[in-house]
Amino acid sequence: MHLAELGHLSYCSNIHAGESWDEVLLQLRRHLPPLKRRLSPDSPFGVGLRLSAEAARVLADGNALAQFKRWLADEGLYVFTLNGFPYGNFHGAPVKQEVYRPDWSRPERLQYSCLLADILAELLPTGIEGSISTVPGAFKPDVMDSGYRDSIVNNLLACAAHLWQLEQRGGPRVRLALEPEPACMLETTGETLDFFNGELFSDTSAARFAELTGAGEADSARFLRNSLG
Repeated sequence: MHLAELGHLSYCSNIHAGESWDEVLLQLRRHLPPLKRRLSPDSPFGVGLRLSAEAARVLADGNALAQFKRWLADEGLYVFTLNGFPYGNFHGAPVKQEVYRPDWSRPERLQYSCLLADILAELLPTGIEGSISTVPGAFKPDVMDSGYRDSIVNNLLACAAHLWQLEQRGGPRVRLALEPEPACMLETTGETLDFFNGELFSDTSAARFAELTGAGEADSARFLRNSLG
C-alpha cells in the first residue's frame, strides 16, 4: 500500500526459503493474497521481492516476467523494491561472511544487480520509484588494499551507469541502496560517510561516470547522489 509521503506498507519475501524462481513464486502465491485481503483489501499492496541470482535469471528469461506481472495485477499487488543482498543461498545453511560474496569487487555482483534493475524497471507501477538493497561493498577482512576498494567503486559506478541508461530509455528511477553491517567495509557512520563523500561522490568518480555515460560532469555528480545511497 502506497502511503503518500510515508512510503509503502509491504511484505518482504526474504523471510521465506527459496532460491529458484519456482520456489519463490510458490511462497508468494501462498502468503501474499491472504495478507493483502487482511491488510489492504481496498488498495494495492506492496511487495518487497527477494531474488537470488538464479531466480533473477529465470524470471528475466522467456515469458516468466510477463506472467508474473499479470499475476500481480490480478491479485492487486505491486513490487517496488528488490532485496539484492544475498546472491545465493540464504536459508537452510550457515551463511556468515558468504552472504557478502561475490562482493562489489566482482563482476558477478555487478551483473546480478544490473539484471535486478532491469526486472524492477519492468515491474514498477507508473509513477513509482524503485530501490534495490545490496551488500555494503564487501566483508571487511576481504578488503586487502586500495586496489580492492577501487574495483568496488568502479563496479558501483558501472551499475549507476546502467541505471542512467534505463532512465534515458524512458524507464523509471531505480536507486541502489548499500546496507552498512557489522564487520563490513561500511560498518560505522563515519566509514559510510567517508566512502560516499570521499570516493563514490568524488570528482574523480563523477568524471569516470561521465566517461561511461556521455553525461556532463555536473549531471553525473547529481545522478550519482540521487541513485546511490
